[in-house]
Amino acid sequence: MNQIINISCPAKLNLMLEVVGKRADGMHEIKSHFQLINLFDELTIQKANKPQSTITTNSSLDIENENNIVYKAILSLSKHTKQDIHCKIHIIKNIPIGGGLGGGSSNAAAALIGINKLYNLCLSISELMVIGEELGADVPFFIFGKNAIATGIGEVLEEVHCVNSKFLIISPNIHTSTKEMFAKWDELDVLNSPQNLQGYDNSFLPLFLSKNTNLHKIYKELSLAIDIKLSGTGSTMFCIYKEDVEIEKTLKKIPTKWRHFFCEPLQCSPLLEYIT
Repeated sequence: MNQIINISCPAKLNLMLEVVGKRADGMHEIKSHFQLINLFDELTIQKANKPQSTITTNSSLDIENENNIVYKAILSLSKHTKQDIHCKIHIIKNIPIGGGLGGGSSNAAAALIGINKLYNLCLSISELMVIGEELGADVPFFIFGKNAIATGIGEVLEEVHCVNSKFLIISPNIHTSTKEMFAKWDELDVLNSPQNLQGYDNSFLPLFLSKNTNLHKIYKELSLAIDIKLSGTGSTMFCIYKEDVEIEKTLKKIPTKWRHFFCEPLQCSPLLEYIT
């Protein structure tokens, strides 16, 4: 059996994201349209030679070992299967971190799927999704591996067709805390003013702009050229286009210090090929 697996895990866009309400357990009910895109992180997974798991990355941020959701994924698999599972995993991060593209959740899904294959655990997609839900609300979607309308806390998934467009992804290099953004939504809800969030494709857009006032002017300038949307709780923004000429004006307005990517939609995730 192979002792090493190289696996690509994709990013996602929220083509729409609505916070429906807050549950008694503190989790939030949402409705969202998840679309996979061809922007990938790369994981190399191998069995460890000693009884200890290590997670390394190419990132300058402190997201290695216990600070990485992938480490938690290994522990969850060990607990679920009652096996001692120890892996050495290296992650090449291409997906912006803290940008609302689901990079960490995709990494966790890739780890669960890859380790399931590497250790011949024979867990089904549904079992892996249950484990993934304990790690994060977006993890089940990446295990599901197909474009979907998500409801509940994000774990109820209904497959939908892939969109037929291209995407310009704009990353202002700002790390956004999902927990903090949901807390801001709660503050508005407490004030009985969730109507402030109506009329947007993404409930978090006005909250994101109010928190990052220095971006508001740039957002308005970009909006003059094309319909700019927010993915997740931010900070990544994107626009949908079919012909390159549609985004020429937008490209000129993107600050030089920001990153941008040209992406296409995926019909399904490459992770699915590792599930038997």
